[in-house]
Amino acid sequence: MTKVLGCAGLVLLFAGGAFADIIVNGDLSDWGVTPGVNWQNSVGAQQWSAPNVVGPNGYVGPGYGGQTFNVQETYVKTDANSLYYAIVTGFPDAGTTYNGTTYYPGDIFFDLSPYYTPSASTTPTGRMDFAVETTTYDSQHPLGGMSSQNQGAGSFYSNVGIDLVSNQWNGVYYPKGIDRTGLNELADGTLVGQTSFAYNDTYYGTNYYVMEGQIPLAFFGNAAGSPFYMDWTMSCGNDIGQLGCSMPLGKVPEPGTLLLFGSGALGVFGWIRRQRIK
Repeated sequence: MTKVLGCAGLVLLFAGGAFADIIVNGDLSDWGVTPGVNWQNSVGAQQWSAPNVVGPNGYVGPGYGGQTFNVQETYVKTDANSLYYAIVTGFPDAGTTYNGTTYYPGDIFFDLSPYYTPSASTTPTGRMDFAVETTTYDSQHPLGGMSSQNQGAGSFYSNVGIDLVSNQWNGVYYPKGIDRTGLNELADGTLVGQTSFAYNDTYYGTNYYVMEGQIPLAFFGNAAGSPFYMDWTMSCGNDIGQLGCSMPLGKVPEPGTLLLFGSGALGVFGWIRRQRIK
C-alpha cells in the first residue's frame, strides 16, 4: 500500500525582496534550517518533511540502508527571477557501498503535468521535462556527465530521456539519472545552460548532505504557471523524495505583488511516496 504524505495550508509569498538572499553553497542557514536541529524553513519555501527519519532495521521506505540512504527534506521557493531548491539526504556525493554494491546519487528531475508515471508491471517509457545534473563524471561519479554537450554538475536539460531504477521492494520504476548513450556519455536531452549547484557536507558532518541550487526561471521557457514534481533518488531507489508545487515558472511578478499559493489554480502541495512492506 502506497502512503502519500502531504503538507497542507496556505503560503504567502511576496515578490520584491521579502525573501532573504539564498546563497548556493550547501549551507542551509539562509533558509533558516539547521539539519538535525531545526527543519522548518523561514523563507516561505514549500517543503516536504520526513515524519520518520529511519525505521526499524534501517528501513527508510521503500527500501533499507539506514540514514545513509535516507531522503530527509526537500525545499522549493521562487523569487522574481529564479527557482531555488534544496534536498537533504544522508547520501554522499561520491556514492556509497552497501552489501558489496556501490550506489551513486541520481539527478534531480522537474516534471510538468501530465506527469511521468512509473509502472510496477512493465518498464515505463517517457521523458521528463527538465533535469539538473548532480555530479560531474570521474572515477567516483560514474553516473555524472562527460561530453562536450554536458557541462557536468549543475547543467540543466530540457526534454530529458531518463535512466530508471526498479526498486526491488515494490517493483516500481523510478528515474535515477539522465539517460546517457555511447562512449562519450552524451546526455539524452537538450542542454539549456549551466545553473548554480552545490552538493555539500561541510557544515553538517556525514549524517546530512545537502544538494542546493538556483535555476533562472527563464530556463523553464513556456512552463509558466505549470504545476510540477521535483524528485530525486539514489541509483538503488531505496528512498524517493517528491515535492509537488505550482509556481510562476518563467513569470516575473510586478514588484511588491502578493502571490497567494493555496488550494486553487496555483495550489502548492508536497508529498513523498513510501511503500509499506507487506
